[in-house]
Parts: sequence; C-alpha cells; structure tokens
Amino acid sequence: MRWTIWFWPALIATLVSDLASKYAVFALQRHQLPSWMEQHYNTGVAWSMLADHPGFVAALTAVLIPVLGWVWWSGYRKLGRIENLAFGLILGGALGNGYDRAAAMFGHWPGVRDFIHVDLNRVGIDYIWPTFNIADSGISIGFVLLLVRAFAPTARPTPAPVS
Repeated sequence: MRWTIWFWPALIATLVSDLASKYAVFALQRHQLPSWMEQHYNTGVAWSMLADHPGFVAALTAVLIPVLGWVWWSGYRKLGRIENLAFGLILGGALGNGYDRAAAMFGHWPGVRDFIHVDLNRVGIDYIWPTFNIADSGISIGFVLLLVRAFAPTARPTPAPVS
C-alpha cells in the first residue's frame, strides 16, 4: 500500500493545519492580526460565488466530499505518488472547509473562515486577491498537481531494434 504514505499525510496535514490556523486566527482580535491577515467569513465557494445560497453550498459540499473520495479510491489511488498527494491535499482541504460549513449550518459562525489576505497593490498590481485559508490552498495545489500530471508527457516504450 504505497499510496498511503502520500495520501494520508497530505490529507491529515492539510486538515489539521487548516483547522488549527483558523482556530488561532479567529481567537485573536482583529487589531492583533498582521497586515496580511483578515478575519472573513465566506458563505459561498471560490470568490464568494453562490454566497447567497449557503444551504445549497453546504449540501453540495456534503455530496462532493464522498464523490471525490470515490473518484480517488476507484481510479487515482493506484496511479502514483503525485495523484495520491494531490487527492490528499484536495480532500484534506474539502474536509476543512466542510467542517466550517457544517458548523455554520448549526450557527457556530457565519461561514467558512478565511484569513489569508493578499493585497497585490503593495507590489504595484491594482488587485486585491480574495481572502482564503489553508484548506483553499490545499485544494488549489492539489488541483494544479493533477493538471500538471494530466498534461505531462508520459514515457513511451522504446521499440525493439529491427534486425
């Protein structure tokens, strides 16, 4: 079971670091945060899409996590290290944000807790990136790894010499 050394550590590290960082950041007062952090609640998905439909987003998350698990288990688990690492990051992130969505549905807080704030104006680009968290980073990095792997050239067998 070589896949376990890539999948489980990525999933657990993403999930634990996401939940621990959210707990630590949201335990502070806003004035105690460095300039690159901001306490923000997102009721939607990426870039606050579907923010007006938090119940739908929570239901979608509840469906997508097992579907992603099944896709990984049935197809990608046997492919290699990169695929298992990628799915560990994606599922760890999905579980971290899923935890926040479930807690929001029970009234613990308004939505997914985001806190990493990237203001590109500081480097001369007139854009403020949407606030995100470690779970979002895990999902994004995992997705990029899968894309790179999908388009990477594969080794082709060398034909036998003709005599």
